Amino acid sequence: MCTICSSPATEQAFVSRRGVVIRCSDCGTFRVVAEETPDNQDSLFYSTIDESRYISYFEPFRKGQYRRVLRTLGLPPNASHLDVGASYGWMVEVGLELGLDSYGLEPGAAKWKPEIAHRIFRGPLEQYSRTTTKKFDVVTIWHVLEHLPQPLGAVEDLAQLLGDDGTLVVAVPTTDGRVFRLALLLQRSFGSQRLMGEVFYFHNPNMHFFYYNAGSVRTLLERFGLRVSSAVTMESFDWRTIHGRVVSPLIKTALRVAGPAIAASGFTRRENLVVTARR
Repeated sequence: MCTICSSPATEQAFVSRRGVVIRCSDCGTFRVVAEETPDNQDSLFYSTIDESRYISYFEPFRKGQYRRVLRTLGLPPNASHLDVGASYGWMVEVGLELGLDSYGLEPGAAKWKPEIAHRIFRGPLEQYSRTTTKKFDVVTIWHVLEHLPQPLGAVEDLAQLLGDDGTLVVAVPTTDGRVFRLALLLQRSFGSQRLMGEVFYFHNPNMHFFYYNAGSVRTLLERFGLRVSSAVTMESFDWRTIHGRVVSPLIKTALRVAGPAIAASGFTRRENLVVTARR
């Protein structure tokens, strides 16, 4: 049975090295039935990356997207804001910059700037939602939901943190993206799982358990009384600067040359789904 829409119309899409991947024929969601899930998968993520390269590349890119999304919400000055899965605190910094009363929640081992340390709570969403009495005007969860093996419980917790007429912003990778479709084509036609492994983050302990689309996110949120007001897609990569993340001189040079052309093509502009919903 599908976790998201409760449909019995599910089928095995393929078998990965991390477990069987199931697809729902009704809502189109892909789910990994993982053979093993590390208890500390959030913390393990940071041990697998070169943080200096990761931060220098992603910080300006992500902050630009955060500003764009938060500005479109039309929030009043000092509106209360919680970012779930705050990581390095970039969303909190942007929220404060825009005049919001921003806080963050992060279960992993990320470090943030000392000046916002009092605004970020270390711990899991489930624990925080059950111990706080605070309600927020807006809650953001940016590329976190796909990493959670129990999305129903997570969305229930998110809904409980919203105040009356509160707004939830969810960003996830989507099956409607060209990269996902290419990975699926390679998997089905040639049995190649290399790109699909990258898509699902199978190489990382903090892998993706779900791959959603706009319809399945709507279904998931509506189960908890949240009404979707918009669903847009945004770029997932900054191809103009992605060469900075690469160690190999050859690949770095190739990306430095090809990056601007890939950015202009918009090939990956549909990978990042951003859904806004209200209570």
